[in-house]
Amino acid sequence: MATTKSCVYESDRQVTSFIESNSFKEHANLLVQIFYTKAEKLPHLQQFLMKQLPLSVLVVCDDRGKYCAEHPYLIYFTILNKQELLPEGNDKHTINRLSHLLTASQQDILQLNESLKISQQYYQSLFEYNEDFVYSTDRNGAFTSANRSFMKTFGYDESELIGRPAHHFIDPEDIQRAKWYFLQALEGKEQSYTIEIRIKSAEPQIFEIKNIPITVNGSCVGIHGIGRNITCQKKTEEKIIQLAYYDQDTGLPNRMRFTEKLEKMVHRAKQKKELLAVLVIDLDRFMIINDSLGHSAGDFVLKQLAERLHNQMPTGAYLARFSGDTFTLLLTEDVSIDLTTKWAREFQRLISLPLSYQNQEFMVTASIGVSSFPEDGFDEHTLLKNADIAMNRSKSQGGNKITYYSTGMNDQAMVRMELESYLRKALQKNEFHLYYQPLMDLKSGEITCIEALIRWQHPLLGLVSPAQFIPLAEETGLIEEIGAWVLTTACVQTKYWQQNGFPNLGISVNVSAYQFQQHTFLSKVMEALHVSRLAPASLSLELTESAMLKDIGYSISIMKSLQELGVKVSMDDFGTGYSSLSYLRNLPIDTLKIDQSFIKHLHDDPSNIAIVKAIITMGQGLAVSIVAEGVETHEQMNILRDLDCHYAQGYYIQKPLDTAAFEQGFRTVENIAYTVK
Repeated sequence: MATTKSCVYESDRQVTSFIESNSFKEHANLLVQIFYTKAEKLPHLQQFLMKQLPLSVLVVCDDRGKYCAEHPYLIYFTILNKQELLPEGNDKHTINRLSHLLTASQQDILQLNESLKISQQYYQSLFEYNEDFVYSTDRNGAFTSANRSFMKTFGYDESELIGRPAHHFIDPEDIQRAKWYFLQALEGKEQSYTIEIRIKSAEPQIFEIKNIPITVNGSCVGIHGIGRNITCQKKTEEKIIQLAYYDQDTGLPNRMRFTEKLEKMVHRAKQKKELLAVLVIDLDRFMIINDSLGHSAGDFVLKQLAERLHNQMPTGAYLARFSGDTFTLLLTEDVSIDLTTKWAREFQRLISLPLSYQNQEFMVTASIGVSSFPEDGFDEHTLLKNADIAMNRSKSQGGNKITYYSTGMNDQAMVRMELESYLRKALQKNEFHLYYQPLMDLKSGEITCIEALIRWQHPLLGLVSPAQFIPLAEETGLIEEIGAWVLTTACVQTKYWQQNGFPNLGISVNVSAYQFQQHTFLSKVMEALHVSRLAPASLSLELTESAMLKDIGYSISIMKSLQELGVKVSMDDFGTGYSSLSYLRNLPIDTLKIDQSFIKHLHDDPSNIAIVKAIITMGQGLAVSIVAEGVETHEQMNILRDLDCHYAQGYYIQKPLDTAAFEQGFRTVENIAYTVK
């Protein structure tokens, strides 16, 4: 007959003693049953019994209070002795089947136990050799395990961790937040968060952690934690944010930041029916300082004035350096004409106070233009445009004046209309020309690519700056036709040069935001490649951040389509727009071009070196090429080489050349000659 014995589980040692005293290991036909009311120690107990009795049949039963109401775990050991179960009478067939089943079960159990051992080894390898730190806790938050990476990261050994509550290692200010994530995980909800934790031998570090519930038989018995140190990444993000939103010379918010702030305040003012005032403050004859005393003096003046204005701002005001020698000021509280005039005069007074630079004293004045919401515009762009128009009126009247915008200020509008009329005929009259500026590979010193730059030579206006006609072309829609001409002309010319002395030459073409967002853009690119017979890999299209982010979903789809064709995609003027990492890591780009404003003071400003280094490091992490724009000195070139920048472009390497000059040949700073056959 079958023999059954039972015991209450109190400890591993106690059960081991019970198994040995009853010689259960000697029996091949052993059935082990675990009745439980609590699941916390169940996984451990199962593993323990399978290790002790590998040939037994193990059955786990949820007791629900029937057999072990007073104890959480009760174990039954049943010996099925085939010698005693000899076949007799009508039971012979049943007993033979049971005997056969037990024999087969022994083989199955051996195979299952072997599979379990392999699975455990797989899990242990993943746990121990994971580069991320991995740990687990029980339901009370006490550590139950931690991998090698965890101990290496935090500097603790296993004896210092196991059994201790995890919150003992967290800053008291973060305990409540960490507990909330822990409790959410215990409820079966996966949690991800960042938290600052002080490691054993250093300053606090920033970690990204994910909490995953450990579920056994439908019940959560603890959590797994997976994490990594993201301190360097966070510091880089902070540098990029500073780069994107703040002026490096004055520390003030930049144009993008100010525009975003104005947009939010306009939205709030619409809801609350409040008044706003926008002031554009432009320094008069500031170029004289740069020309006579140098750019260092100009930078010093801007820093001094920014500090003066910032220290005297009224409540609710927002000051920014908009560009060059232009500041913008937003007034948001108790706005009226009298109050606005008062602060405009105060800022003129502050600006006009004497400045001293290298024992030389001088003074500057400011022209101020003012627009107000809602009278002069219902959005941020209109308000800024109208304040700028008013500021230009102040300058045209001799400077050092305050002018409020009025609808009668249409002088610039008339000039714009005339320029638009000329622009519409420029393409037909062949007034556009392309210039080409080389990009140098900083490792080899070779010219591998050129950038196509459009120029407009008008018979009456002379050489018109792209800064004047490109925005107008975008606004009127003419940019689509002009852009297609630039793209096709550049591709045809590059193919010709490839066949005549520059076999590996690539071409980079700027694409405007308006042009890129047109649904015909992709077909225009394909048409240019078809007409020119230029290989797609030789073409790179330069897009600004604003062009990419205008409609992010559509932009990514077009950029991917371009890359599928083999065309490269570059982000131009990086650092002058949003520069958002959350977007940047998702944008399919091949090249990042650092804006020349960060290269300008590279050789004499350590902070600029740090910023450029951060961008290059980030680019390497994203597997994109880095191009530095506006390289003008030998020192800048050497610094960029030391920082492992891939390419450089600027007047130091070569100025933009028209087609004839390019074909006549030129020498780079590396003394490499290039000529067309």
